[in-house]
Amino acid sequence: MHLEHRIWIAAPLEVVFELAKDVANWSRLRREYRWFRVIEETPRTLTFEMGGWIRGWPARWTAVREARSDGRRLTFRHIGGITRGMAVEWRFAADANGVTVELVHDLVMRWPLIGRLVGNLLVGPIFINYTARKTLQAVKIHAEAVGTHAQKDEEPR
Repeated sequence: MHLEHRIWIAAPLEVVFELAKDVANWSRLRREYRWFRVIEETPRTLTFEMGGWIRGWPARWTAVREARSDGRRLTFRHIGGITRGMAVEWRFAADANGVTVELVHDLVMRWPLIGRLVGNLLVGPIFINYTARKTLQAVKIHAEAVGTHAQKDEEPR
């Protein structure tokens, strides 16, 4: 299963990147994300467990997040839950007016006989596609609100 989503956000790169990176506070972006727990944190990585309700179904996963210091890429490697083995990449490209965010998911479910079918026909289109679209939209709404406030604060009085 391979999915790509793209959105343009009228906010500074730093604001968008920090919102996307701050998985501990994603529940503030979307109420479907109900809980979050840090397993291990190093200067380069964050290993965490997260859960909630996706389209009315309980969901729980464990992932490792790595953030590039240049603010241009986040990667997530799912190491537990039904999406174990999924690779997720957030790519950020800034221009003078905002940021294009590209979100890429790759998952091969390693279940004997039916894994690829379940991933391609059920998990990907019904859950991951939905969650990715909603999460990107939530980041856009919050980043643009924060970005607007930041720009107002910078204007001379």
